[in-house]
Amino acid sequence: MTVNEKISRIRARMAEGGIDAVIIPSADPHMSEYVSDHWKTRAYVSGFSGSAGTFVITREMSGLWTDGRYYVQAGHELEGSEAVLFRASDAGCPTPSGYLAENLPEGSTVGLNGRLFSAAELKKMRGGFSKKGIRVDIAVDYANELWETDGRPADVFTEAWQLDTCYTGQSAAEKLSALREKLSALSADAIVVSKLDNIAWLFNIRANDVENNPVVIAYAYAGPEEAVLFTDQGRIPAALAAALAEEGVALRGYEEIYDFLARTEEKARVLCDEKELNSALLTAVEENAALTAVPGEDPIFMLKACKNEVENRNTANAYRKDGCALAEFYGWLFEELEKGTPLTEYACSEKLGEFRRAQPLNRGDSFGAIVAYRANAAMMHYAPKAEGSAPLAKEGMLLIDSGGQYLDGTTDTTRTFALGPINETERHDFTITLKGSIALMEAVFKYGASGSQLDVLSRQYFWREGLDYRCGTGHGVGFMLNVHEGPQGFGSPVKLEEGMVVTVEPGVYREGEHGIRTENVVRVVKGEMTEYGQMMRFENFTLVPIDVNCLDLSLLSDSEIMWLNRYHERVRAEISPLVSERARKWLEKYTAPVSRG
Repeated sequence: MTVNEKISRIRARMAEGGIDAVIIPSADPHMSEYVSDHWKTRAYVSGFSGSAGTFVITREMSGLWTDGRYYVQAGHELEGSEAVLFRASDAGCPTPSGYLAENLPEGSTVGLNGRLFSAAELKKMRGGFSKKGIRVDIAVDYANELWETDGRPADVFTEAWQLDTCYTGQSAAEKLSALREKLSALSADAIVVSKLDNIAWLFNIRANDVENNPVVIAYAYAGPEEAVLFTDQGRIPAALAAALAEEGVALRGYEEIYDFLARTEEKARVLCDEKELNSALLTAVEENAALTAVPGEDPIFMLKACKNEVENRNTANAYRKDGCALAEFYGWLFEELEKGTPLTEYACSEKLGEFRRAQPLNRGDSFGAIVAYRANAAMMHYAPKAEGSAPLAKEGMLLIDSGGQYLDGTTDTTRTFALGPINETERHDFTITLKGSIALMEAVFKYGASGSQLDVLSRQYFWREGLDYRCGTGHGVGFMLNVHEGPQGFGSPVKLEEGMVVTVEPGVYREGEHGIRTENVVRVVKGEMTEYGQMMRFENFTLVPIDVNCLDLSLLSDSEIMWLNRYHERVRAEISPLVSERARKWLEKYTAPVSRG
C-alpha cells in the first residue's frame, strides 16, 4: 500500500468510529526514543523513517511533525504523498495537539493509543482541548490495526544476560539500595519504572530487543523490600533468574505490571514520573486504594547519568578500541581510494562494522552508521542503504557518524574527511565547526552550570556567520546502553555533575551542498576549587584524528592550533601501538603537527 492508501483506509475507520483526527506518535509503551520494529507505526503509515516525528490524520489533512535534524530527509520521504511537513523546530510552528485544538470543530473527538503517550503529555493535551470541548478517546489504534493486516513485526524478547560488576562498578543490590535512599528523600516507598534503559541499568541486565540499544523490554517495580521485574520469563536463563533472586529481584510476566498495580494490597507511596509512565500505568496506581501516587522525577536518570569511576575507566578503554577500529577503517578507505577501487557509502558502512566487530568485547553498533558523501551529509541522520547509496570519488567530503557497543562502554564519534579537493566554503565551514568544538571541550565552568548555559560557547562561531544548526550541540551517552541518554546535554537545563558523559558535536549543514560535523565525547570532572567555588571542566575520551587538510589555519588562533597538535599527539601515542602497519601509517600522516608556516 502507498502512504495515501494507508491514510485513506484509516480515514474510513475514522468515519465508522466517529473520530475526527488520530495522532500517531514515534513511541512504544515505554516512551522510548528508539523503538523495536513492532512499534515503528508512524514510519509504517507516513513513509518517514527518521527516529522522531508525529503523524496526524484528520478528515481533510495529514501532516508530519519532525525536528530540524530531519527536515531534508522528511521532505524527500514525503514526496508523492498528501502529507504536509510541519517544521517543529521553527518558531511559530504549532504542536500537533495545538494544531488540532485550533483547527478541529468544537466537540470533535481525537483518537489515539493511550499507552503510547506519557501521562503528562496526555494531561496537557486534554487541557489544551478542553476550551473547545474536544474529547480524547485513548482506545483508538487504527494505524496498528491496519498494520496487523499488512505484516506487522511481532515484539521480540531476546535472551537476557547480566553485565558483570567488573564493568558496571555496582551490583543490582547496591543500585537498589541507592534508589531506595533517593525515594525516601522524596517521601516515597516505591517506584514504577518504565524506561527501558533505566531498567537495564538498575538490574545490570541487557538484551537485544531494540536494534543497537541493548535493552530488555520490561517494566519494574521497586518496593521497600523487594523489586519486581516484569518481562517475558522465557527469555531469562535459570542462572540469571537465580542471580536476580539473590539480589532481591522477583520475576513476573511482561503484561502483569498492570494487574499487579491494580490489585496489590501492600500499602505504598509510589513515585510516579508522569513524563516517563504511560497513561495506563499511572491510572492503575491512582485507582488502587492501597497505593498513593507521589509525583516526581525518576531518580534513576541522575543515578545512571553520573558514571562511577569503574564505568569511566571502562569507557576510556572502549574509546581506545574504537579509535583503533576507526584508524583501521580510514587506513583501508584511503588506500582503496588510491587504488581506484569502486566504493559506496553503504560499502563503507559495512566495512566499518567489520573493523569494530574485530575489537575485543564488541557487541555491535550503538546506532546505524551515518555514512554520508557530499550533499547527503546535509541530512543529519542520513543512513545509506544497500541499493542506491552514493559512490565515492576522490573529491569532496565524507561525513561518518558511528559508534559501537562494548561490554566496557558505548561509543559515538563523528569525523568529516576530505576525499580530495574541497571548495573554500567547505573549508571555512569545517574550520568554524572545529572552533566551536574546541571552545566547548576546553571550557572551565563553575559547578552548578547547565549544558544549556554552556551551549553558546560553541554556537557563537556559527552565529557570527549568520549560521546555526537545527539540533543540540551534544547529548548524554549511556554505558553499554542507549547512545542517547538524558537528562544531561548541551540543550538541557540540568546542571552538569561529575561523571556525566556528553557529546560535543556542532556542525554546518547546507542543503544540496554538504554537511560537516566533528564530534568528540567528554566526561565532566572536577577542576580547581577556588574562593569562588568548585570549578569544573571536561576530559576527552575520543581518540580519532581531525582532518587538518580541511582547515583554513588563518581562522584558528594560536591556542586552537596548540590544542589540535596536543590532541593529535595523544591520539598517535595511544592508538599507533595497537593497530596494523597500514593504520599506523595513516595515523602518522593525519596526526602530523600543523602550523601557519
